[in-house]
Amino acid sequence: MIKNKHIFSVFSCLLPTVYYLLSIVCCLLFLLLPACGKKGDPTLKSYEKPEAPSGLTAIHRESEIIISWEFPKTKEQGLKGFHLLKSSAGDFQSIAFIAKEKRSYKDSDFATGEEYHYKIISESLRGITNDSIILSIKPVVPPSPPRKLTFSVHHETLDLSWERVDEKSTYNIYKSTQKGAYSLVPLNAQPLKEPSFKDSFDINQTVFYTVRSSTGSRIRDEGPPSEDLTVNPLEFIPSSPQNLEAVPTSENVYLLWKEPPETWVSGYRVYREMSKQEGYVFIGFTHTPSYADNGSTIEKRNYRVTALGPAKEGPPAEIRDVVYELPR
Repeated sequence: MIKNKHIFSVFSCLLPTVYYLLSIVCCLLFLLLPACGKKGDPTLKSYEKPEAPSGLTAIHRESEIIISWEFPKTKEQGLKGFHLLKSSAGDFQSIAFIAKEKRSYKDSDFATGEEYHYKIISESLRGITNDSIILSIKPVVPPSPPRKLTFSVHHETLDLSWERVDEKSTYNIYKSTQKGAYSLVPLNAQPLKEPSFKDSFDINQTVFYTVRSSTGSRIRDEGPPSEDLTVNPLEFIPSSPQNLEAVPTSENVYLLWKEPPETWVSGYRVYREMSKQEGYVFIGFTHTPSYADNGSTIEKRNYRVTALGPAKEGPPAEIRDVVYELPR
């Protein structure tokens, strides 16, 4: 009996030690085996620096400096956003925090003739940052806008021209399918030194153009836009056919004329006066500058011919008192 009591007392003394060892084992198992549905501990990758913004550029347009940069869309997931920093005479100061999906910012707080420095900082979700290179610019007063923007069409080419602003200015031309909504990228690959430009012409589409004068500097220094020029083929009206003449025979009257200068003319409509009451009636269409009106009569006939554009026809050319040649 005494021996059993001794064993029980020894076992009681060992119980705290056993519980302590069991608790250590349980803690180790808990750390090594994550609970079901619980995410693992963050990896070192989430603490890496984000990619630095690249391709930092600036465009000075009237009262704005447009800052643009590049950043891979595939790297946006771990990004919080961008900080835009600016310096004029001292340290860089943050002027804006920009959403991660944006790639440009318009700064209107500047003066021409002053030098400015910009840089973009990308910030990760964990607050880790990376700086772009520094962009230094010195905006100047931009030139006046071009005036009297006009166009002409020659086959599949659209010729644009405008008045020269001065001897030093260059030009950038912009095109859009929506009036007033132009991109920052001009049609011309290099600044235009002459007040003219040739573009491809699509007779089935309405487009809009505007031109800006520029100093041709690294940041363009562009002035206000010219007025919008609308090129709507549905409004094109051709001029009248020239030198309309008739060649009567015993069977037909052949009408001949000179083509109008517009190269987008699609064909010609021919009319004949039936009577004073009925007036001129459409009798045929031709793609070429000639038409044969068959049927013989000794009555005098009057004709009109019009050129047809994409949707509208122009003013008529007219010839009167045409008589068929009587058979011999």
